[in-house]
Amino acid sequence: MREVIQVAGVNVTSSSMSEALEDLCELIVSGGHHYLCFFEGNLLHRVYSEAEVREVLNGATRCYPDGIATAKLAGWALGHPVERVSGPSFLLSACEYGVSRGWRHYFFGGKEGVAEELAEKLTARYPGLQVVGTNCPPFRDMTEEELEALCAELREKQVDCLWVALGGPRQEIWMHKFLGRIPVPVMLGVGAAFDFHTGHQSWAPRWVRAIGMEWLWRMTTGGKRVFWRNLCCVTHVAWHLLIRR
Repeated sequence: MREVIQVAGVNVTSSSMSEALEDLCELIVSGGHHYLCFFEGNLLHRVYSEAEVREVLNGATRCYPDGIATAKLAGWALGHPVERVSGPSFLLSACEYGVSRGWRHYFFGGKEGVAEELAEKLTARYPGLQVVGTNCPPFRDMTEEELEALCAELREKQVDCLWVALGGPRQEIWMHKFLGRIPVPVMLGVGAAFDFHTGHQSWAPRWVRAIGMEWLWRMTTGGKRVFWRNLCCVTHVAWHLLIRR
């Protein structure tokens, strides 16, 4: 059953993975413009002190609990456990779910060549999957000409799902800023998913994800930058978890 609860001032949708896929299907055929967010630990850390990030997440049509801390806070507020809907897992599920529905996917983000590699791997994994384009944007604001070219390509290729991997909260801010201008039904911010599914970063094993320790796995496998970022996030978020219990 879908429920909406506030976590750190953000409206979070509690749902199962299958319900989230049904929601995506409805949004694609609705004729509107939407973006979906996956509320993980880094974003939770940021919303406590950054009003812009909170506003951007609340602008999403759906904001799903991705990180274990977000799911715990939502569950405590609702009085029952809340299922995590993680961006990397949702990407795989949506690709499989969308094959029979003819969904047209576009991968936007990642380092040079990663989106193309992801397209190759997923089309091999899910026969019939339609990946109609990829784009590795520069790590800066796009020029007006670059943005117009992207919009023209998306419009021509009739994209249904634009998967955005610019890292959080940059990707969420980008989707919020260009909502309505980017000519696709749904944009989805999935962070490191491109790197996970191409093997450029180590994705935690299923059992690690199941017990909510993916953050620790990333700390120990993601290099110094990820270690210190996650250490800061975990310390800050842990404090908020303690004071709310």
